[in-house]
Amino acid sequence: MTLDEVKSSTDRVSYCGHHCTYCFLAAGCGGCRTDMNYCSFAGAFEDKKCPNVECCRERGIDGCYECDDVVVCKKGYYENEDKGEYVAKATALFIRKYGKECYTATLGRAIDCGEDYPRSFDETGSVGNALALLEKYL
Repeated sequence: MTLDEVKSSTDRVSYCGHHCTYCFLAAGCGGCRTDMNYCSFAGAFEDKKCPNVECCRERGIDGCYECDDVVVCKKGYYENEDKGEYVAKATALFIRKYGKECYTATLGRAIDCGEDYPRSFDETGSVGNALALLEKYL
């Protein structure tokens, strides 16, 4: 399968809640749900495995948004909240509340209206504010 075929046949919402379609690596990455995964976050680990992906697979869930612990979770991408990275948890909470289809449509509207994903969301100062910014485009 080519990369384009993989991307067109794979869920573009990552396990953590990021949207692979809008990632800066989207041109050459199939996403974390594929074997053509070149996620920059996973690359930061010696084993090249994202803790969020591993946790979801171990729990047998589609994504962090299905986990009852997501609000308090500090695994993987979510430990970066202390560094001002809020978008992944905010999007996971959005998906938990509204679903993945609504998330994809809403994020698309936000970007079409000029939001810089993920920067605009991280610059809000908190997970709650990032979630509110996304909900503005419902």
